[in-house]
Amino acid sequence: MPILNRDNVAIGVAQIINKKTGTHEFTTKDINVFRNYLTFCGLGLSNAQLFELSIQEYKKNQLLLNLARNLFREQDDLERLVHKITTESQGLMQCARCCVYILDRPATSNKVEDIHFSKGFDMIYGEEFKVTTNDFLENSRYAKIAYHVAATMETVSLNEITSDQALAHLLISNGDDEFVLRNLLCVPIMDSSGHVIGVSQVMNKLNERIFTEDDVAIIEAFSVFCGLGIHNTRQYENVVRLTAKQNVAFEVLSYHVIACEEDAQRVSQISVPEASQLRLYAWEFNDMVLTDDETVLASVRMFMELDLPRKLQIPHDVICRWVLSVKKNYRPVIYHNWRHAFNVAQTMFSMLTTGGLNARMSDLERIGLLIACLSHDLDHRGTNNAFQAKVDAPLAKLYTTSTLEHHHFDQCIMIIQTEGNNILQALSPDDYKLVVHYIESAILSTDLALYFRKRGEFQKLVEANEKQWTDSGKKDLLRGMMMTACDVAAICKPWEIQQVVAKLVASEFFQQGDIERNQLHVEPIPMMDRGKKDELPKMQVGFIDSICLPLYKMLSDVDSGLSPLYDGCKRNRDNWEKLQEEHDKLKSLWSENTSQETLRKAFEPSKTAIQEKNITSSQSDAIASLKVAKNTNENLLVKQPAAINREQQTIAVPSIDPTLVSTIHANKGAIDIIRGQITELRHDVDQLRLQVNTRKRSTISTNPPAIIPSSPTNLPPISSPPAIVNNTSRRISKSSVQNGNQAAFSHHHHHHHHVEPSDTPGRSSVCNLI
Repeated sequence: MPILNRDNVAIGVAQIINKKTGTHEFTTKDINVFRNYLTFCGLGLSNAQLFELSIQEYKKNQLLLNLARNLFREQDDLERLVHKITTESQGLMQCARCCVYILDRPATSNKVEDIHFSKGFDMIYGEEFKVTTNDFLENSRYAKIAYHVAATMETVSLNEITSDQALAHLLISNGDDEFVLRNLLCVPIMDSSGHVIGVSQVMNKLNERIFTEDDVAIIEAFSVFCGLGIHNTRQYENVVRLTAKQNVAFEVLSYHVIACEEDAQRVSQISVPEASQLRLYAWEFNDMVLTDDETVLASVRMFMELDLPRKLQIPHDVICRWVLSVKKNYRPVIYHNWRHAFNVAQTMFSMLTTGGLNARMSDLERIGLLIACLSHDLDHRGTNNAFQAKVDAPLAKLYTTSTLEHHHFDQCIMIIQTEGNNILQALSPDDYKLVVHYIESAILSTDLALYFRKRGEFQKLVEANEKQWTDSGKKDLLRGMMMTACDVAAICKPWEIQQVVAKLVASEFFQQGDIERNQLHVEPIPMMDRGKKDELPKMQVGFIDSICLPLYKMLSDVDSGLSPLYDGCKRNRDNWEKLQEEHDKLKSLWSENTSQETLRKAFEPSKTAIQEKNITSSQSDAIASLKVAKNTNENLLVKQPAAINREQQTIAVPSIDPTLVSTIHANKGAIDIIRGQITELRHDVDQLRLQVNTRKRSTISTNPPAIIPSSPTNLPPISSPPAIVNNTSRRISKSSVQNGNQAAFSHHHHHHHHVEPSDTPGRSSVCNLI
């Protein structure tokens, strides 16, 4: 009679044989009693089966958990990991032999010829674990089954080897294989992506038993843990190799990025110029008059002026080598190069000293800020953060926010940690960490995205008339705003410098826009669109209004010593706005719908101004002509100009080319400088002419010697060379005029003017310039 469970499913059979009493025959009553009895038996057997199953599951789970624990302890060495896998396999599956095969790379093809095992491991019960040979991987019958499983990604269970004709040919024993194979279970080992990375084999179930479905389920679960362990171990080995490569690359990079020892020794032996000589305290500082070596020495002087080398025990050769190394790590891009970083550091120096913020900062903050300024754009590529994301650059994958700023900071720390460049070597560990924090925070603050996020908080502190700035959070905010102010400080420079810097910035932006349009096939933003370069004044006004003026106004409220930055920014805004107005006038000039009356009104102010300048110029020319005229009696008396006829002033007013308006306004500063220079030269000419006349009256020689007037006393000579003077003319190169600083122009008349005989008697060769 069947034994039924609660679902009326037979779970067993019960028999009763040979009744002992009565007629020895089973009656209907016996059948009913037996059926009722088996009902209780069914319940008991069902409960017993469930309990046994739970015990088995518990044991299996414990085995798998122990296996996972052991596997994840051995992830630094693949061989030890597989040894652990084979040992656990034999204990879990109760088998006589276990083999594990590791693929050279994850299998993506289902062809056996595309499967390649890099290593094989074999362990026979009671024998030593061993790594198999290449010959075993190629010719072993067990390896052939493993190739088949790796290609098909299916589990193979063979309890009767000869019964499966499809695989029987793979199991033909070699002559030297003495192992008697009775049954075999082989499963693929996969990674998290579902690719086969290995194969696990167990052979010959102990006690003459066969592999059951439970065994298949256990070993498949076991293979999941094996896959995770092998994958993690291989990843760890890859990380170790990549780390080794990185260390080698870092060693090579360190050799090439640090300044060569010859340059370091040469610069360290040069006397560092005084700060006043370099004009480091001036807001109007102009780096264009300095050579590259002078910028390095000027950088060292900033540290020296703050007395940081003495206080923080920085050797002179170390700080010179560090500055040279920082300079070397700037790429030769148009704007974000070493010169920009040097200017940012000079502005920070001026804010600390001339601006009065030095008293608010500690020595660690001062050195952190100077290091950050000089390093804040290290290895800049001439493209912005958005561009790195557009081209999917490695930097964008490495840093998801403030991409370039994080890279600049990493480069900064790399240089400091390079041998011979550690200017923080004398600091204690705590002070070193603090300075590194200051540097990181300062460099990241040059990301304008962070500036916009923090500006509101800073503004609240300024409006609340914060005076102390001692709280660490508030101090960090102040340093960040100082960094942004230094980064864009070219907007506060004298107009002549501001125009040059604006052109450099625009050129770098246009270069990125060209790449985006021509290579990425995307339209650049207006700021980087070369086709909209005529809108530069308008964009400059927008940049000043949105970023610069609010920042400098807040800083001038923090300390009135910073107000020159705010004033310079406002002046440049006015200049850019005037250029924008002239640009709008020119646009209306070329508009087809513009009437003549509109044009006349638009250019009337400019025309009047130009007429006045032409009149003044005509007067000056008349005066100069009268001064150099000779009378017929060879009496070299200088005629003084009589009253100028007012009618003559308006006769020769030329017609005005509208495009000249913009040009004159753009070069107004240079024109004023040259006009002042010419006025001073005229004064010198008058003195020279009087001395020439005196010499001519007193000498008999037909070839008089050169006359050298003495310079006025107590006036130092300027550093730029004098203009070239030859027998017929005095020439001043255009580049000298454009590149000289204002101080050089204002002292031009203090040069010694060497005068040689001219073809025209009684006339100095210098007069030809006038």
